[in-house]
Amino acid sequence: MNMAEAELALRSLRNTQKKSSSIPVIPNDDAHGVFGLTTIHEPSPPTSAAADIVFVHGLGGGSRKTWSYSTDGYHYWPQAWLAKDLDFADIRIHSFGYRSNWAERQSSILNIRDFAESLVGELKNKPTYGEAIGTRIIFVSHSMGGCVPTDRVHLMFFLGTPHRGSDLAAILKRLSTIALGSKPFVSDLIPESSALRDINDTFRHYASDLRLWSFYETLPAPPRVLNKIVVERHSATLGYPNEEVAAMNADHRQLCKFNSPADPNYRILRNALHTAVDILRELPPLHLAPSQNHVNSASMQKGLNQESFNRRLRSFLNVIDTPEDELQTLQLLQEPGSCRWFSEAQRFVSWRAGGSPGILWLTGRPGSGKSVLSSHVVEQVQSSGGFCSYFFFRQREASKSTLSDCLRSLVLQMAMQDNYVTDKLLQLEGEGVAWDMTDELSVWRRLFISGIFKLASISQHFWIIDGVDECANFNSLFTKRILATLPKCVRLFATSRNLDEIGRGLASLESRVSLQSMSETDTLDDMRLFVTSRLRELDRLENDESIDAMCEKILRKSSGSFLWVRLVLQEFENAWTSEAMDAVLSEVPADLQDMYKRMLQSMGKDKRKAKLAKSILTWTVLACRPLTVGELRVAVKLDVNETLQNASKAIPSLCHQLVFVDTTEKVHILHATAREFLLDETLDSDYAVDGVEKHAYLSCLLLRYLTNDAFKSHAPPRRQSSGSRGFAKPTACFFSEHMYRGTSSDDILMAELCTFLKGKTILSWIEHAAGHGNLGDITRAATHLRGYLGRRIKYLSPMDPSADLVECWVTDLIRVAAKFRSQLLACPSSIHHIIPSFCPSKSMISRTFANGLRPSRITVRGIPPATWDDCLTRIDFERGQATALSHDSQSFAVGLSTGQISLYDPHSVQRVAKIVHPERVRMLGFSNDGEYLVSSGVRSLVVWQLRPGVQRFLFPLHGDKLLCAFASGELTEWGLDSGKHETISWRGIIHDKDTIGTPEIPEQPPSRAAFSTSGETVLLAVGYRNHPILIWDALELQLLGQCTIGECNGIDDMAFNPNPEIAALVVSYSDGRLCLFDYTIMTPTFNRPNVFANGIACSPDGRNLVTGSSRGVIEFDQDHTGNMVLVPIYGIQAFDDSIRSVVFSADGLRLIDLHDQQCRIWAPTALMLKNNEFEGLSDVAPLPPKIIAVSEEIEIPEITTALVVSSNGGYVIAGKSTGEVLAFSAVDGKELGVLYGHGPDDSGRLLVAKLATSLPAPSPTTKLPVARVILDRRFSTAIVSLLVNPSADRLLIGGRNVDELCDLPSGRVLGSIPHNNDSVVSMDLGGQVVFSDISDSPTASSAFLHPTNEAWFVLILADTARTFCWSDLQQLTTTTGILLRKLSTPAEDLLPTRLPVTKALTRRSSSYYVGQGFVLELLRTSVLVPPRLYIWPVSAFDPSTALPGCPPTEVDLSVIEAGILAVLGIVGQSTVLFIDANLWVYSMELRLTQATQHTLASFCSEMTVVKNAPESFTQKILPVFMRRHFFALSEWRTTSGELRCAAAQRAFGDADFFFASRQHIVVVQGGLEFSEVMSAGQRNV
Repeated sequence: MNMAEAELALRSLRNTQKKSSSIPVIPNDDAHGVFGLTTIHEPSPPTSAAADIVFVHGLGGGSRKTWSYSTDGYHYWPQAWLAKDLDFADIRIHSFGYRSNWAERQSSILNIRDFAESLVGELKNKPTYGEAIGTRIIFVSHSMGGCVPTDRVHLMFFLGTPHRGSDLAAILKRLSTIALGSKPFVSDLIPESSALRDINDTFRHYASDLRLWSFYETLPAPPRVLNKIVVERHSATLGYPNEEVAAMNADHRQLCKFNSPADPNYRILRNALHTAVDILRELPPLHLAPSQNHVNSASMQKGLNQESFNRRLRSFLNVIDTPEDELQTLQLLQEPGSCRWFSEAQRFVSWRAGGSPGILWLTGRPGSGKSVLSSHVVEQVQSSGGFCSYFFFRQREASKSTLSDCLRSLVLQMAMQDNYVTDKLLQLEGEGVAWDMTDELSVWRRLFISGIFKLASISQHFWIIDGVDECANFNSLFTKRILATLPKCVRLFATSRNLDEIGRGLASLESRVSLQSMSETDTLDDMRLFVTSRLRELDRLENDESIDAMCEKILRKSSGSFLWVRLVLQEFENAWTSEAMDAVLSEVPADLQDMYKRMLQSMGKDKRKAKLAKSILTWTVLACRPLTVGELRVAVKLDVNETLQNASKAIPSLCHQLVFVDTTEKVHILHATAREFLLDETLDSDYAVDGVEKHAYLSCLLLRYLTNDAFKSHAPPRRQSSGSRGFAKPTACFFSEHMYRGTSSDDILMAELCTFLKGKTILSWIEHAAGHGNLGDITRAATHLRGYLGRRIKYLSPMDPSADLVECWVTDLIRVAAKFRSQLLACPSSIHHIIPSFCPSKSMISRTFANGLRPSRITVRGIPPATWDDCLTRIDFERGQATALSHDSQSFAVGLSTGQISLYDPHSVQRVAKIVHPERVRMLGFSNDGEYLVSSGVRSLVVWQLRPGVQRFLFPLHGDKLLCAFASGELTEWGLDSGKHETISWRGIIHDKDTIGTPEIPEQPPSRAAFSTSGETVLLAVGYRNHPILIWDALELQLLGQCTIGECNGIDDMAFNPNPEIAALVVSYSDGRLCLFDYTIMTPTFNRPNVFANGIACSPDGRNLVTGSSRGVIEFDQDHTGNMVLVPIYGIQAFDDSIRSVVFSADGLRLIDLHDQQCRIWAPTALMLKNNEFEGLSDVAPLPPKIIAVSEEIEIPEITTALVVSSNGGYVIAGKSTGEVLAFSAVDGKELGVLYGHGPDDSGRLLVAKLATSLPAPSPTTKLPVARVILDRRFSTAIVSLLVNPSADRLLIGGRNVDELCDLPSGRVLGSIPHNNDSVVSMDLGGQVVFSDISDSPTASSAFLHPTNEAWFVLILADTARTFCWSDLQQLTTTTGILLRKLSTPAEDLLPTRLPVTKALTRRSSSYYVGQGFVLELLRTSVLVPPRLYIWPVSAFDPSTALPGCPPTEVDLSVIEAGILAVLGIVGQSTVLFIDANLWVYSMELRLTQATQHTLASFCSEMTVVKNAPESFTQKILPVFMRRHFFALSEWRTTSGELRCAAAQRAFGDADFFFASRQHIVVVQGGLEFSEVMSAGQRNV
């Protein structure tokens, strides 16, 4: 078991979300050893064990065989020698065996995780393990052995353990798979396997708490076996500071087998174990609490690292505040002895004890004491020993107002109490799980459903949630089935007001919830106890009788409101007479509104303070989240131009405690009822807040602040100064929210908005939002502005330009946030200097900032003039037709007729993985949590598990479960954990045909079916030709009814609305009708003719419907009211191009459609319409639906070759798919004409053309010279490379089997260089750049000009370089050539990698670039490993030496967020231009120095990191800097993902860049003028 297995075992033990795997046990074999955990030595009584040693064998070994030199028991040294050694008399010794024989002919499904979990189970169930709870464990493992670091593990011994895998594992995998059957545990040991990568990354978090010994072999395995070192030193050692490393004079097998106790290798190991045992003896005994419900964790040893883990988890979950402070405040308000009416009731006692139901919900009026009662429930649960997590919703408080806030806070608290949860979250963090922390459903699925709910300890957890009604999106608890999918073992207590929405949601949970309403009589005794106690503390009344009388007087006026009582008692503090107390009671009426009026009247007595108080109340009531004291101080300054002093005290004092400041310096209204009171339209007071008018007023203030003050000193957000600049963030986020909520009739507001949009401030605001990592602010602002404009439009004249300005910016904001998402997040300042130039020329942002009065320094030419295209991008498929489509929150999948399934990132629309179904793909579907993808054809159905990238099941066709309906009338349910299935037939259901109203089940096979899994019941709709649609309860197989509307000639598609609140089934009939049925009453509610929808899709919220027709029409409809009335909002006319399938993205803002061999991604701005949550305030003028036409695509010849820039820099030469070779202008990218041409299918044909004259300097009147073909030759195979010498009289032609040197212009072959038939070579035309795809064949070749002599060229075969003369092909090097050797460096370990769903074949590819004094090589070894950059000294290619070439220098590329895609060239002496995988263009300056050690160059401007390595003379290249400049657009890539580009140096060090975009050439000038210096840990613009 290697380190990776040890880490996996650690996680298995710490996270028992699954039962330990059952390892098959075979009959014992004394020579091999038994399976399981066996104790082979116990200390003799009365000696107690000081420690446990567990021996774990490796691949192909056994619990006895591995540790025995021979079958003789004498050689079983753990038992025969170590157990009898007096130094180990008090040590208990165990041996663990498992089925690891890779040579068995029986296939195995077991992997490293299974072996590790088996050992976990053995340890937990071993009697001696529990008896020796005070001992620690030492694990000794060989090869694939390993250990389980638990609470008691202190030391680990590794004997030849392949921590980084072994190359031999790949050989064993092929042998075992072909001859013996699959062995997953062998695959886990292959270098760069997902298991090794995942576990090694996790282990580093725990290794610091352990003492490690690593032993490595120095002898190769016997020649008859392998004659090779099995586990190299670099793989057998970890490199941790707490690791002891020792070499053994043995091969891999003999590391753990010894002939006698005198064997030197045994003495080394024995003495190391003795040292380890002595260390443990000196430590105090472990004292683990008996109540501890698991035997882990390494992360908690000796109480260390908990704070570090908490910080990591807070960062991972983005949780800043925890609710402990609020809990303590509420508990202080609770009077001892109160709340017993609730906590001692049978309902609560049963709930706390685990009885059914698991959800206890309490409702009550505002201010009735629900929060205090919740704090009491927390105290009760904590005292019973349960894991208690709690949350108090507070309306308008940023971190306490959404379900996402609540869920993330709960999971953090769970982790702080339960180490199983801690480790699961750390595992998810290490895996880089992608999730939207602002989306409650993403949080629920990624963290809970797919994570912690699978843990065994989940049944010990209690959740207390207070004030659900104050949650901004509490409806998602019911509509998104969050509560419905809460495990029954999790106990939930929640409180809320008695709202209708909550009542309906709880009713849908039926028996899962116990609902209790809190009445005045329930809390009367508690209130009496509270009042009596406070009156005694005030010490105003003289005796108990007076106290009791005053208490009853207060209670009669309280109306059950604790809040009112508390405020009255607070005013009693200033009353010293009974008359004064009576006056307080008489002045404070029973109704809370009168109490608030009295507070307002008190504020109005001081006119000097009234202005400040009114401003504070307005901002506090209308703010979109609680403002801090500093923010409110600035806001008041903006409003009344007065600066508050000592604001923390001034704010509550000025408002007579109607607002308060909490411990975090945030300002709150006293209670939600106070906010409602101030917003009441009937309130007659100077302090009344007119919400509509005041929202518009605040929006004006914020826009004015943004335009004039907020961004005066331009700086990235993280470097902003304190003070008033701190107000920029809430301003940036919420100005549009106020505008949306405000009146639309205010002309001043519209003027302020236009001023803001016309200046550069809009760009600074975008930069600010991107700098905080939340582009949702931009989209949200655009949505608000669109809603505002819809209401404002009726106040504007038809010719008013302000409407067009706002509408254009609405579109631009949405498009910029979507199209440039990754670029904005990577470099927020790019919105100023780069992005405007890449926007469509007719967009507002381009007209204003790229081509207007303030043009950008970067100029982009060659992009056809256009506006924003609602179609973001198109994906073409060269082979096969697009047949199936599905979308998940993390990816979308497209299936083809060839069986290929491509997975794409939904944001960048780049393909991230490819898998293959065994036949034509008919259907695709993701599981709800995104863990599985199901693909189906006619004959087979495949379940793919995406995260590990494996095919889980393949079912021949005749969630946690897979449910399929078949045309045969059968329903099959598969269990994805067991693979078992159950099939039933609805056609076999017995029904009474004579019973009136009973639907008849037809004998014909159905044509369509649809499932609904959003509600409590899984519904199945089955459609037939000439028969009504049948609605079934799928799991119970109960026929619920039928839906019909007139004649039915067939059904093209149908779908259930995913929103359970909208009971709608959408059906597209073959005769063109689109119908909606209410499946609860089985009646039609909507009918539209002539739609002819082949595909139907509903948005996730159920409000939008899209249809794709056989006539090429895509229509969007919206259900504004939820009453199943569709209103058309958008349409796309694609003429006769039939739409096969349509699907919404997970956020409902994008659409994907399939047709023929193309997939299109749409982002119509119409989908950005905000939900009508403010319909009552809205005076929206509805806009007509937008209809766009997509012109029928004509096949246009595209550029298919590399780009070559002419020597004078005026032209770009490229070839098109028609075979034409054309010249384009290097100034604006215009096509100037055809130079010459090939035929349409000229594979293997070589043409050499000569221009009549040199290309002239470009000008509008310049004519291209005539080109004459001087060589026309056809080869039997395709030509894959061309290289021309500087004098242009020699041409090196690379074929698949041979390289030939030809004379020019005669074409005479001067010689040939044959090479392996299996090699694959391709090279770019040009003197500097050569690209070579090198397969595993040792004879694949590549060539480039010699760096020091133009008369030579270099040909590389595998790792050997040979130098030849251009004149006669004479080889100048020796017959063996120059061996190019690369010394091992850890650079590969420094770089992040991303595993695709399927493991690609390993392919080496190299790009060579000749510089002044060096040759640059970009090496790719696999798609799993980022490219590596090497710099070869020219001496490495000196043909006069027979010695191996000087080793290259590897450049540290760790500061680049993505791997290098291509090197564009070398300009000047040593400036390298390259582009990364995210399409950012970089420049890198190199400096030549001399060194005497192998060097790992680092992109730090002040130092070079030199790593010790074998002594060898080499040149090193010291990078002076690396700068990031601009980016290319993803749509410029070809369908295969290739980006065709070139660079040409201009005067003064700048360069022009050229990109092929379909048939166009895009020219980027001034691209290097903007630069961002990249260095480890910092970036400076």
